[in-house]
Amino acid sequence: MSFRDRRFPTLNAARAIGAIMVVLTHSAFNTGQINHGWVGAVLARLDFGVTIFFVLSGFLLTRPWFLTAALGRPAPSTRHYLWKRALRILPLYWLVVVIALGFDPANADMGWQDWLANLTFTQLYRPELLPSSLTQMWSLCTEVAFYLVLPALAWFLTWRPGTRLHTLHLPSVFGRSAIFFAAGVTWQAIVAQIPGNEGHYAQWLPGYLPWFLVGVCFAAVSADLAVHPREHVLERLGHDLLGCWILATAVFAIAASPLAGPRTLLTPGGWEAGLKVVLYAVAGGLYLLPLVFGPEREGWVRTQLSGPVLFWLGEISYGIFAIHMLVLNGVFAVLDLDYFTGHFVTVAALTLGITIVLATMSYYGFERRVMRFKNVRFFARMDAEARPDHATVL
Repeated sequence: MSFRDRRFPTLNAARAIGAIMVVLTHSAFNTGQINHGWVGAVLARLDFGVTIFFVLSGFLLTRPWFLTAALGRPAPSTRHYLWKRALRILPLYWLVVVIALGFDPANADMGWQDWLANLTFTQLYRPELLPSSLTQMWSLCTEVAFYLVLPALAWFLTWRPGTRLHTLHLPSVFGRSAIFFAAGVTWQAIVAQIPGNEGHYAQWLPGYLPWFLVGVCFAAVSADLAVHPREHVLERLGHDLLGCWILATAVFAIAASPLAGPRTLLTPGGWEAGLKVVLYAVAGGLYLLPLVFGPEREGWVRTQLSGPVLFWLGEISYGIFAIHMLVLNGVFAVLDLDYFTGHFVTVAALTLGITIVLATMSYYGFERRVMRFKNVRFFARMDAEARPDHATVL
């Protein structure tokens, strides 16, 4: 079976927006801006950028498995997939860890155990505070955990009991995903009440599976529609970008209220933590739905999101995420500012501007060159049959 797949030209813009949200929320937190009125409440909830990252990862990374299952072809090579993920994540991550632990004065007392944990993404599983300039990396630890379980998850979601066959059966994908979704919300509601200095349980993968699963379910529907084109409710909703975004903004506004827990690092109640995960999942799904379904470039908004500036920012978004806390702390040091004493606009503008410059240099001078090794010898693609004709996301 041959078909021409979609290209999803607006998703790079979603990455860019998510990365900028993360920079702004950390700038707002470190300057104390999150404590001031509704603007502060919105800035505090721009950790929603992590939701965007997780939904996108769930969608883009599982879709190849669903496509091959729908086409009856061999599954993608797990070895090649993990190698590509390692090339994309590890080099810059290790560089940032070395700089942060080696040159941030706040990390002067870090021992070899701290170095080992941070270099291996296991810092989240120790009951100790995360190092200065690396606090944002909790979400990358969780994302890496998702990378590792993804092949098994895709296998389970496409498995037909009693057979060795793997097919894309949407009711099965939705039903099994719903179980994991409910389990994730329950996990978060329980462990979020454990103070952070006793562990980072609320930041582990189970509590954020609901966000990934939104993308996973989108991927399943998208793959099925690519192989068997037809009318579908998500395609119809995808045509109404404005309506989806109005609903998403309304849900996000609820999440910005005290119903979703405190703005600061105070320990939330169980129902607050669970509700926040659900609200973010719903808002994230509604924001990304018209970028995944419906027309790809039709209308002014999609045209702008597909433009060169946002595409470029999406390309460097990982660098923005990885580098920005180093820059943020450097801005405070150079300007001799005390934390939580204001200057949000100055701090945010300098942090974002400098980070974008450094992330651009990193991407074009370092990260993209590393990715040239994605087909080196043992890790070369060995599953050409698994790649659907004209596929764009595998």
